[in-house]
Amino acid sequence: MKRIKLNFAVIAFLLGTGVAVASTAQKANVKWGFNGTSYEPVSGNYDCAPSTKVCTRTYPEGQNPNINADGYLTQELGDFAQ
Repeated sequence: MKRIKLNFAVIAFLLGTGVAVASTAQKANVKWGFNGTSYEPVSGNYDCAPSTKVCTRTYPEGQNPNINADGYLTQELGDFAQ
């Protein structure tokens, strides 16, 4: 009987730990458009006319590419217009 209670306690602990890890809030990514001189947050619709320049880059939340442009997650090429 004690062994069964111990097994249930271990299972409950593992399930509780898994739920806590799975429900931890993830930071959102933020898309920034490059207007030729600086980055601005993309809000709503935008256009990337064909070009070899950087149009948009996606950064982790909290990172301002005007301060540190390294570490972007994805980028689109083109001429940015919003």
